[in-house]
Amino acid sequence: MNELWIIIKGIILTDVLARALKDWGIFDSPRNWFKNRSGFLNKLLACDECVRVWTGIFVIFYLLYFEWNILTYALIFQWAARFVQIFYLNLDWTRANKEQDFQDKLKGGK
Repeated sequence: MNELWIIIKGIILTDVLARALKDWGIFDSPRNWFKNRSGFLNKLLACDECVRVWTGIFVIFYLLYFEWNILTYALIFQWAARFVQIFYLNLDWTRANKEQDFQDKLKGGK
């Protein structure tokens, strides 16, 4: 069971950290600094799959040798909260579409 939990944490942390490196603005300066060092680093940090592979390697070392539980769980909660947000946005979108359909019917539309 412990190995399974490490794998699950690893998958989640790799997703969160790869997304952070690629999308979060707070990492733009360090990422650009590394990208400007060489063509190899530029290609490495421009490719989504490459970023995920190297992030996954970092996560393995992190989980096996120096895991800090508060950071791990904060990132896992952030990951889970993103899915909760997507669920609620989907509910709002569905409700809005039903409301629009109802308004269209009242106006004699479809």
